[in-house]
Amino acid sequence: MRSVEKPWIAFKVLAAGVIQPEIGFRYAFENGADYICAGMFDFQIAEDAAIARSILGDVRRARPWRA
Repeated sequence: MRSVEKPWIAFKVLAAGVIQPEIGFRYAFENGADYICAGMFDFQIAEDAAIARSILGDVRRARPWRA
């Protein structure tokens, strides 16, 4: 996926709750995803958004952002 020139979305990054958001979000972004699609309940939105913001602040990726 590193050679893909168009933006791409990673989905099922939490494997139906098996993977913690901190791990799944970081893995997706560090491996080239420009966006992630993560299913969550309404009470998880604020926490998951905060996790994503914190990860985006220090993510290390080989593929440049495309979006």
